[in-house]
Amino acid sequence: NIAYRFGAIFLSERYPHGPGRPDLAVSLLEKGLNASPEKWQYWQDIGFVHYWSVHDYLKASEAFRRGADVPGAPWWLRSMAATMMVRGGDRNTSRLLWRQLYETANNDYARNAARTKLMQLKAIDDIEQLQRAIDGVGDRRGARVTTWNELLLAGALGAIPRDPSGLPYRLTSTSHVELSPASPLFPLPIEPDTRPGP
Repeated sequence: NIAYRFGAIFLSERYPHGPGRPDLAVSLLEKGLNASPEKWQYWQDIGFVHYWSVHDYLKASEAFRRGADVPGAPWWLRSMAATMMVRGGDRNTSRLLWRQLYETANNDYARNAARTKLMQLKAIDDIEQLQRAIDGVGDRRGARVTTWNELLLAGALGAIPRDPSGLPYRLTSTSHVELSPASPLFPLPIEPDTRPGP
């Protein structure tokens, strides 16, 4: 069980965290289903790979639906199948999926991967919020904001903002907020497309 779920997460991760082979991840989980068809968690993971790595919401929905049909599966799998069809790849859905994976993980690697992804999603939210504040101050001043100190002096911030891992965000000379390359959350994931699936 650990090998299938651990292996699938690793295989589906993009470089530098894995080889970026979601096709092999799904094949591994299908092998797990052949050996243990009662494991609804494998369908959950297949749906997750289709959602997060491939951005194929139709296949993700089908996997969650099939998992929901397994005796003993949790009710929320059917809800996730419906969500895939309606909302596709929005960030709240990503957060919900990673939280479910975190709560159902049966090994430290999967749990830590889920925790990291949740922190990365929080960092994306932070960066968007900070960027809006920086753009607002820049528009009012009629000049780019290029240091955190300018925002501290303007009263727009109480402290230099830090990512969920505790490292400060970077503010570039072009007034853009970025995650520090030294952060354990770097690089941030490519977000799923928010358009409906095929």
